[in-house]
Amino acid sequence: MYRIVLSLISALTLFVSMATHAIDSQSNELKGYGAFSNLNKDWMLMALYGNTSTADQAFTAQRLEIKIAAKKFSSRRFRQLWLETLAVEHGTEKVALMQDDLQTFFNIVQGSLKQGDTLIIERIEVEGLPITDVKLNYHNLAQLSEGFLDTLVQSLVGKHPPTQALKTGLTGQQGLRAQTNLAIQFDRLEPTLPRIAEISRWGKRILASHP
Repeated sequence: MYRIVLSLISALTLFVSMATHAIDSQSNELKGYGAFSNLNKDWMLMALYGNTSTADQAFTAQRLEIKIAAKKFSSRRFRQLWLETLAVEHGTEKVALMQDDLQTFFNIVQGSLKQGDTLIIERIEVEGLPITDVKLNYHNLAQLSEGFLDTLVQSLVGKHPPTQALKTGLTGQQGLRAQTNLAIQFDRLEPTLPRIAEISRWGKRILASHP
């Protein structure tokens, strides 16, 4: 009976988290979808949300959603691809200055990522202070500096993106057919309930490592 009650509480908590996320998604403008590809393989599908200033039409990223497209994505490969992407756009010196944030970001991946795993990197406020919040499969696993999201997004859509297709997709400059196909693929990727429970255990290990 006790286990049943715990399962119901966990399911309810998950439902509230997903519903809140859905509401938040609607409050921001979807800029576009993109596929992060390397060596002719799609590793991640992404959706970029934000706000456009009415004064100068400048776009401010508010949330980057990432869904794992590969069947298996090792933590080492995940780290390598991001470090290469950041270094190409920003240079190794700036990447070195981000060391604390990057270490925390990569530490949330406690094992290989699987197809459907969902990362949400979002600008929020905590007690009036802006930060970057990171969720994996709807579990809050890290809080990083305010500028982390902007730096990450710039590495994807800046002067030296991983691919031009990713840049045009995320910035809303891609054709309707390509964006529609990406949207369908993106929406189909979701973590399973057992996988969500597994990521919850990752979160407990992360907390235990930072007493």
